[in-house]
Amino acid sequence: MTTAKNIIKLTATGLILVASFTAYPQEQSLGQYNKVLATASLESEGASDVAIREVYWPPGWKAPKHYHNSNLFIYVIEGEFEVTTEKDGIKRYTRGDTLRMQPATVMDARNISDTMPLKLVVFQVGKPGSPFSVPVE
Repeated sequence: MTTAKNIIKLTATGLILVASFTAYPQEQSLGQYNKVLATASLESEGASDVAIREVYWPPGWKAPKHYHNSNLFIYVIEGEFEVTTEKDGIKRYTRGDTLRMQPATVMDARNISDTMPLKLVVFQVGKPGSPFSVPVE
C-alpha cells in the first residue's frame, strides 16, 4: 500500500474513532489511560511510524514536565486541556480544538477541570520505536 493510501486509511480510521466516542471506556476506573488504536509505517517518508491514540485523563490530572520525540497532532474530544511551553507560555484548548506539538518541545500539560475528565485523540508521527513521552527533570 502506498504512503498516501496509508495516511488516508489512518486518517479515516481516526475520524471514525472520534465520531464513535460516546461513552467512557471501562478503563476510566483506573483514573487515566493512553490506548493505541491504530499504527502504520510510512516507508517512503524516511521510516516514520504513525500511531493513533485515545487518551483519557481524570479531573485534576497533571503530567510531569516532559517532551515528545514525535510530532503530535491532538484533537480535544471533551474537557479543557492546558499546555505550557517556554516558547508559547500557557495555552488552553477545549472541545473541538486541535493543536500540534513538535518534537523536543518541553512542556507541562494538565486537565484544567477539577470535575470534568479530559479526552483526546492523538496522532503521533515519528521515528519507529520512539517512546510516547520522555520525562524532564
